Parts: sequence; C-alpha cells; structure tokens
Amino acid sequence: MTDLTLFIYEVFLSLTLSSIVLLIIATPLRKLIQNLCHSDEQAYFWLAYTRTMLFISPLLMVILVGALANAEGLAHIKVVLISALAGLLLGLMIIGRKIYAAVATPSQYEQANKP
Repeated sequence: MTDLTLFIYEVFLSLTLSSIVLLIIATPLRKLIQNLCHSDEQAYFWLAYTRTMLFISPLLMVILVGALANAEGLAHIKVVLISALAGLLLGLMIIGRKIYAAVATPSQYEQANKP
C-alpha cells in the first residue's frame, strides 16, 4: 500500500468516526447550545465551532500518530483507529466540561471541581 493510499484511509477513517459521533449528538447539542446562547447568531457560531473541533481534534491525532507509527498493515490501521478515537474523546471531554460549566449550578460545579 502506498503512503498516499494509507494517508487517504487514515483521513477517511477519522472523518467517518467524527461524522458518526456528530450525527449521534447533533440534535441534543443544537438544542443545548440554542438554550445557552442569547441569540441565534451566537448559537450558530458555537455549534459550528463545536462541530469543527470534533473533526479537527481526531484528524490531528490521526495525522500525528500515523506519521510516527512504524506499524504496517492491520497494525497501522489499529493505531490510526485508536488515535482517532482518542482525539474524539479528547474533543468531547473538553466540550463536555465547558458545557457542564455553563449548565451546572454553581454548587454542582464547585463540587465537581474539588481536589
């Protein structure tokens, strides 16, 4: 398999996983952001920002790890899958933490952030 073909598979895998996650959370995320924002323009921006971040973070992880991985064949695909999922997890954790801070009552947020 050529380097270009492998790279295309990596990107395709990352974008596919991101699309699946975004399809699953699209409606609740849109409703939540609309409830949190003061205007439709703000909601549109934050929804677009969130969607973009959920595509970029796994893609960056895949490209970085794919370039550093010395594995071949199926082992390489496993490394790419793990890095894509790790990027999605990281993106979702960051977004979830920010949304939780916005919707939680101050006492809930303080309790969750106690050392």
